[in-house]
Amino acid sequence: MKQLLALIFLVLGVTASWATQPANEEMKPVSASEAERRVAETRDFLGDLLWEHTEVHWHVGEWDEAINLCRRVVQLDPHFVEAYNGAAWMLWSMDRDDEAIELYREGISANPDRYEIHHDFGMYYRHRQKWDQAIAQFRKSVERGAPMYFQHMLPNTLERAGKREEALAEWRALLKRFPEDPIPKRHIEALGEQVEEEQ
Repeated sequence: MKQLLALIFLVLGVTASWATQPANEEMKPVSASEAERRVAETRDFLGDLLWEHTEVHWHVGEWDEAINLCRRVVQLDPHFVEAYNGAAWMLWSMDRDDEAIELYREGISANPDRYEIHHDFGMYYRHRQKWDQAIAQFRKSVERGAPMYFQHMLPNTLERAGKREEALAEWRALLKRFPEDPIPKRHIEALGEQVEEEQ
């Protein structure tokens, strides 16, 4: 950790010296857009560096360290969705549900159009068997263009919640969106028979 912090301070020191260097004949002024690009580059570099070290801590079971680094990553870049999801997963895996939910909500607030965070939030609620909350999050994930296999979670969770007619409607909608997907066909056939029997 000390080496990581030393490297970050080195990068920040180089950036600061570049920004405060006195003007001379060799230096040329840069446009505001170029200065912004350089700052974004530095921010992205630091975010990636912190994220790499998050994974190192995760693999050796130092989850509190990993969570703290994830929090630093999203401070640098609030659009780094993987850091929200990773930290929230670790939190709820340690039964720190309130903190996990708060982090998911922060991530959604900063990234309202990203399907990934809604999907992961839905997985949390599904794991906790809070079906209605899971369904709501999976629905938002679908609405935000989640990939085909991610979209299976909405009708699948509706089935688990005993909402067969809704599940059947969602499997049919999924098949319309992805006609090449074989999984909805199997569910439609099985659920169709169950719904008929119930009626």
